[in-house]
Amino acid sequence: MQVKMMLDEAVEPLDQLELIDNLQRLGISYHFENEIKQILSVINRKYSKNYQDSKINDLYATALEFRLLRQHGFNVSQEIFDRFKNEKGEFKPSLCDDTKGLLQLYEVISTILYLSGLTNRDDYEFV
Repeated sequence: MQVKMMLDEAVEPLDQLELIDNLQRLGISYHFENEIKQILSVINRKYSKNYQDSKINDLYATALEFRLLRQHGFNVSQEIFDRFKNEKGEFKPSLCDDTKGLLQLYEVISTILYLSGLTNRDDYEFV
């Protein structure tokens, strides 16, 4: 019951995403599938349509949102990571200082590979 209250009380999208991520890591998210789907639907409608216009330069928040939405079947373009790339299409060197963001990006890559069924490194190219 307390977890449902926490899901209802979390207002900020990042707080909601982190709570969903924690529930998944604890292995209890299946108890809250409807609530999670509803929260992710709202986040997807509200924010995914405006990614390119967004001024959010938070790799951690972007990667967490991307991963959770993809894991739950939402179609989210990898282009949301373009804002973190330079003119050459490479990730900006300044991201090296964002440990939390890089770890979340690593999880995104793992999720993409898992959902795509790719296991051989030669079979894929990320973003």
